Amino acid sequence: MAVIQPASAQLNIGRYGVQPGLEQNYLQYQLSGESLSQMRVIPECLTGFGLGCNKTGEVLQQLVEQNNNTNYSNLLIRAAGGEQNFRNFSNFYGNNPRLLEVPYSSFWQNDARNIMDGYQYVLGQQVSRTPVENLGLITKNFYWSPLSGDNNSLSLRSGLLDLKYSYGRLLLEEVSKIPNLEQQIQSLGLPKEVTQYYLGNFSRGLEALNAGNENALKDSILHILSVPFSPEGGEYGRPFAGIPNEFDSLYGQALEGNTFLGGPVVTLEPEAISLDVPSFSEGYALTPDGSGNRFPTWLIGIPLAGLLLFLLLNGDSGDSSSSRGTLISSGGETGVTPPPPPSPSPTVCPTMSGGNGVVNNHTVNGSCHTPVGAGQEVKKVPEPSAVNAILLLTIVLCLLKNNQRRYSKQSCCAIAKRSCIAART
Repeated sequence: MAVIQPASAQLNIGRYGVQPGLEQNYLQYQLSGESLSQMRVIPECLTGFGLGCNKTGEVLQQLVEQNNNTNYSNLLIRAAGGEQNFRNFSNFYGNNPRLLEVPYSSFWQNDARNIMDGYQYVLGQQVSRTPVENLGLITKNFYWSPLSGDNNSLSLRSGLLDLKYSYGRLLLEEVSKIPNLEQQIQSLGLPKEVTQYYLGNFSRGLEALNAGNENALKDSILHILSVPFSPEGGEYGRPFAGIPNEFDSLYGQALEGNTFLGGPVVTLEPEAISLDVPSFSEGYALTPDGSGNRFPTWLIGIPLAGLLLFLLLNGDSGDSSSSRGTLISSGGETGVTPPPPPSPSPTVCPTMSGGNGVVNNHTVNGSCHTPVGAGQEVKKVPEPSAVNAILLLTIVLCLLKNNQRRYSKQSCCAIAKRSCIAART
């Protein structure tokens, strides 16, 4: 029996880590063979999740859901011209399951391959800029399609952009219907500079929409859906992840099953890569409060005592030489000096980047220990074990042994009784 409790983990790579929901993008980036030391990332996730981290569109979409009960999927299907038209559009992209995430993926000049949330890492590959026949017929049914092309032909990349532009325009129109939008954004309790950033992007988009300036509107939509708020600055609002150059020489893709690629050992800096997960060997996890109970370790003595009782009962009958094993003391066999135990290597704890800065780990009893934030505490989590199984097995074996001895005793008495009766007669 095991008690399962939730525990969260975040993959920390370089200075800022991989924001929740972008792990698959990071994997695709690695598979692409691009330079990890040149990778640009979203530095933190104050609002939103995954591709929407810190982006204005994510906040606007949440306000639309709260005020108009229109979720992201419904709004996107409307922007794509309905469910059937979206299915027809999806056929041109191999029915990629992540096509729904395209509006919040990034498109830059020359595709900017060092940006981890780029569309090529969302879909798992780049798409062609060569016009494809009849794709323009599908995008013409979008809510808005500024890149429909000529003769009903459109490149796959322009088709993705049409979907992004269509969703962005529809989102702006829905948000413009919300009364007191500025007060609602301010009520989210975000830092002042974040609130001003979102309001500024929305105001420019709404101004372009009302003026009918398509070029300005497309530019505003790209800022609303693609550029996150970044206190760290950086090109496109994304600083370098801070991964050491040593990682650029590591390869592990397209290898045959019987191929082994070897190379010199690369020494990793402590802050280069770390996985912020509770130690399973110690059984600790972060919980939001201290409401849990510590596992009663004294119960471990019960099955051990039962097992000892069973061994004693088992030793009462039969040949002791055949039923008992050889007992070896902890000091080893007689006359043999055990080798000295290896001295433990010093524990080196990695430095992890947290939401508000750098968190320095320290060691406690030889294991890494991370300071716990406000409202959390470290609690011992019971891991799956065989304690209950051993206890139940011990009890059953004891009962069977007892019954066997009782049955043997009753049989002997019955035989003796019949012998006495026979002798009298």
